[in-house]
Amino acid sequence: MAITNQERVGKAVDLLRAGLAPYVEREFANAYKDKAQAEARRLLPSEDRMNGNRPIAQWDAAVLLKVMWDAWNDVFARTLGRAERSLVQELRDVRNRWVHQEAFTGDDSYRALDSVHRLLLAVSATQAEEVEKMKTELLRVRFDEQARGEKRKTAGTAIETAA
Repeated sequence: MAITNQERVGKAVDLLRAGLAPYVEREFANAYKDKAQAEARRLLPSEDRMNGNRPIAQWDAAVLLKVMWDAWNDVFARTLGRAERSLVQELRDVRNRWVHQEAFTGDDSYRALDSVHRLLLAVSATQAEEVEKMKTELLRVRFDEQARGEKRKTAGTAIETAA
């Protein structure tokens, strides 16, 4: 069964969470030592009791991206550049579109996968490889669709010419 763009983006968001969590946890530990968890929790919205009671490694993608954005200068600017900060903001938007079930075109999906891939590479996450495979598969699907469209157009022209 074919996978939808919504499902592709959802899987990429899951891989993003899995790849970012250890990085965020490690960077907070490097910056704040034994106060890392407390400093990270300080950035959570007060109503987010669920994540506040869990270790950073178990936080969802939205929270990890928010914490990265909010703690950029104090924690993440040491190891990541401005391009990665832009990716963090872009992926916050992608994740929100995905969770609110907004439609993703093929181009939107490829961009989301590419942004996830780039950020995972920047943090040396092993999940980047799987996202790269997803990008390749999406390109393959798009190529196949284009080829079928060209065949239909050619077949239609041949029928018109014969008539």
